[in-house]
Amino acid sequence: MDPTVLDTDVASLLHRGTLAGPLATRLIGREPLVTFVTFGELANVTFGELAKWAEIRNWGQRRREELTN
Repeated sequence: MDPTVLDTDVASLLHRGTLAGPLATRLIGREPLVTFVTFGELANVTFGELAKWAEIRNWGQRRREELTN
């Protein structure tokens, strides 16, 4: 079987048995794989990336300050 990494939306549809059409046909005979973010990847996020994430999501000052503690 050929391993194939699936997008999480596709994996969800496949799991529920509702994936149809050309994509479903292409997955016949393939081994579906789903990746997960590892702790190591999360640990490598920089403070700048976290600060930008908080800004985009309109965090208040108090919550932003909690990132530094």
